[in-house]
Amino acid sequence: MSTHPLDAVLAGHMCSGCGACAYLGADGGVTMRDVPTIGARPVGVAALPIEVKDRIVAACPGAGVRSPASGRPAPTDRDELLVGPADAIWEGWAADPEVRRRASSGGIVTALAAYCVERLGMRLVVHVGMEPTQPWTNRTITSHDRAGLLANAGSRYAPSSPVEALRLIEEADGPCVFVGKPCDVAAVAELRKQRPALDRNLGAVLSFFCAGTPASAGTLGLASTLGFDEDRIASVRYRGDGWPGRFRVRGRDGQEASLSYDESWGALARRHRQLRCQVCPDGLGELADVTGGDAWHRREESPEGISVVLARTPLGRRLVEGAAEAGYVELTESDAHRVVAAQGLVRRRKLVAARLTALGLLGLPVPRFRGFHLWRAARLIGPVKFVREMGGTLRRGLARGYRRPESSEGP
Repeated sequence: MSTHPLDAVLAGHMCSGCGACAYLGADGGVTMRDVPTIGARPVGVAALPIEVKDRIVAACPGAGVRSPASGRPAPTDRDELLVGPADAIWEGWAADPEVRRRASSGGIVTALAAYCVERLGMRLVVHVGMEPTQPWTNRTITSHDRAGLLANAGSRYAPSSPVEALRLIEEADGPCVFVGKPCDVAAVAELRKQRPALDRNLGAVLSFFCAGTPASAGTLGLASTLGFDEDRIASVRYRGDGWPGRFRVRGRDGQEASLSYDESWGALARRHRQLRCQVCPDGLGELADVTGGDAWHRREESPEGISVVLARTPLGRRLVEGAAEAGYVELTESDAHRVVAAQGLVRRRKLVAARLTALGLLGLPVPRFRGFHLWRAARLIGPVKFVREMGGTLRRGLARGYRRPESSEGP
């Protein structure tokens, strides 16, 4: 492997595909490419000057993530330890019935983005939508109104790289909204320290609960089981149109077929998530202003969707409260205990220390996750399960060839 830490991240299977390389390396020709069996990867990084690589790796979530809780004592409450710092917690949904139904888990993120544009005058929203020419993949897009947000509402369980488009925010004539995965917003939190214009124009950073990003080959495999090859696919929706909605593929001839959410996500999660996702300590977006996701503990209450909403910053709290007062969202107060009841993915934080230990034994780069109190969280599973988890990661790492370098240019 190369001696530069960024090259080690890319070769060592730790890239999350966020797009930071393409943002800071754009002048050097770096672009993002979808590698179907792996994920979104930057092309052209190897030739970048060392000083550019240094700036990228300083923000790279594959190299490390610093929680806002870094430097603080670990919470004594186990639920707060797993959820991370929050200024306020609610449960609720988008007040607009169409937004609530079309978007995922109650439509909170879409509703908040619409509020920022329509009521607060923010110039644009950088987010992700379906790539029309390859509907099993994503593209980074901008929206300026409710119509654009609604057209691209709903989870997209395929690689995305929205950080690549931060120049649109940096060069805007006013505040803007960024929507991305927890790893994306972690990169944004570091990049805004480097780029004053970006920091000034980030009016709101929104995220959503994430259990990992499946490679696009996973979507194609599901579509194939429904009888669609690449040439026939006109659109792919992963969920929405109800809660949680169905995985739907529509052909160019208008024919449509679907799988349940549980069937589709189960298949994608088991076989197609990248390694960096398996060691992520932050599925709930601690570096965002606001993050939201499914309130699964209330799944039987409504077919329309209910969200858990976490305001991570005072700005996030003001945004949510303003949106509620303006009639964009409907909320009730909640707490960390109910978040843990709602979201099984918080349990991953208890496993990350064991998995990182295994990566070190395999000779792979080990990201630095500061402020997540991972060793304190690991105590919640006990030494026997810790060793078992570490052994399982070692076996999977050897079986899947993780000791072989991953090409940053793709196969």
